Amino acid sequence: MIATVPALLLALVVAALLGGALFAVTNAFVPKPVRVTSASTASMFAGLGSSRVVGAVIVGVVVLIASGWVLLALFAAGLVMFWGVLLHDRRADDERDRIEGIAKWLEDLRDTLRGSSVGAEEALEQVAARPPETIAPAMHAFLIRRRQGFRVEAALSDLGDDLAHPTADAAIAAIRLVIGGAAGAGRLHGTVQTLAATARDEVLARERIDRTRAVYQSSMKRLVVIGAVLVGYLKIAGGDLLQPYDSPVGQAVLILPLGLWLGCVLWLRSLCRYDVSRGVRVDTTQAARS
Repeated sequence: MIATVPALLLALVVAALLGGALFAVTNAFVPKPVRVTSASTASMFAGLGSSRVVGAVIVGVVVLIASGWVLLALFAAGLVMFWGVLLHDRRADDERDRIEGIAKWLEDLRDTLRGSSVGAEEALEQVAARPPETIAPAMHAFLIRRRQGFRVEAALSDLGDDLAHPTADAAIAAIRLVIGGAAGAGRLHGTVQTLAATARDEVLARERIDRTRAVYQSSMKRLVVIGAVLVGYLKIAGGDLLQPYDSPVGQAVLILPLGLWLGCVLWLRSLCRYDVSRGVRVDTTQAARS
């Protein structure tokens, strides 16, 4: 097994160089997405830079030389490459930022209705012209639809589709009911004030949840480091304790504990997501005809 280490090392280095070249060429011609939305694979691969790839290759080579285990070297390289996103799902951050943007939008609308004598539709357009960054594309699209002559109810429905969040759906439904009832900006101010308070409470609840999750994520990272140090210690000072894993059969058996560990980590990562229900839009015009 020791004699095959140089050949395996050469094959690993060549594969890493080819993979790095392919990654560099792909990264040069494909623009990076600004945000990661719903695709879990995109969330896993987002944020991988050339320095992280180089670090993964170095760690993989060092582990291969020290242990002679190809599987452990690949596993260590993958662990280094995806360390920043393995125990943290960026979709949770995006979800929290989006609900915070919705809360700021409602608070701005509330302050506009309270501090001026403009009508409800004009207040909606003024607030959409200075939106929070996280929901700026949806607000700009709403403003463009209004300037193109869309009715405010239709533009608000499209805004709900763009925001795609239950809190935004509830807020837009309440705003449409108030505007459709011709109550004016006076009654709308009270409605928006309640909605803004509800959205802000949800933001605070998400922050408390994320702080609790950060404690468990730190504990998981410490367990990973402790496990790696323990395996290294047993390999160096354990004598023949880990020698059965040097054989091809031992490498195949090693897949089981590593796979179980990786499965547990991915399961814990999936718990970091917020399950957001999808809204269903009803075509009121077609329903009225039927």
